[in-house]
Amino acid sequence: MFRYIYDGSFDGFLSVIYACYYYKVPESIERESIYNFNMLYEDKVIETDSAKSNKVYKAILDKISEDTLIHVYQAFLSEAPDIELKIFKYIQLGFKLGSKVNDLLSDETVNEVQKYSRKVGSEAHRFLGLVRFQEFKGILYAAIEPSFNILELLGNHFKARLTNEKWVIHDVRRQIGIVYEDNEWVLRELKFKKLESQETEELFYQNLWKAFHKSISIKERSNERLQMQHMPKKYWNNLIEMK
Repeated sequence: MFRYIYDGSFDGFLSVIYACYYYKVPESIERESIYNFNMLYEDKVIETDSAKSNKVYKAILDKISEDTLIHVYQAFLSEAPDIELKIFKYIQLGFKLGSKVNDLLSDETVNEVQKYSRKVGSEAHRFLGLVRFQEFKGILYAAIEPSFNILELLGNHFKARLTNEKWVIHDVRRQIGIVYEDNEWVLRELKFKKLESQETEELFYQNLWKAFHKSISIKERSNERLQMQHMPKKYWNNLIEMK
């Protein structure tokens, strides 16, 4: 059996798709971060090549559709087991059917890819209202722990909202973050645990926000189950008002 290993980036994955068409279709595609040697596989490492990834990107956009490209990208961010091979099959089908592939929900591969795409898109949208910043010496910092790798889907939204600030959104579990300064944001490794500000002014505003949240709540109408439907409990850890 044959397997491709890549660096885990979206450009790296598109470079793998290029190799699938111009070299060989594998039985498995794996990120190097979770790669384990298996003597049953013949492994080939695919180096990220921006020229090749751009060709695949443009081909999906031109020959299938923009919606397909969005599904491919968002499903990739799900990091679901074996999602890379499923996305490849989805793209393969798309090159045969064109934009009609997105309506073929009876197909297991199409259904699966779009399901993960919707989950990622939904979580990213939810986090637009869940990110809570703290101030550290003039820098705004927020820690999040999403189920999916959604940071890149948040960058432009907060760039538009916080144009004149310096800020960081830290995915604590994946140890990566968006760092914004001088009207640009970049994705970087952030190999440290969640930070908690101890600055006097920051703590004052946190306590003020908690007091406001408590003052508008009605104890007799408290409904934790309904709260969890709108905001799953797994996200509460990073919400100041829920501590």
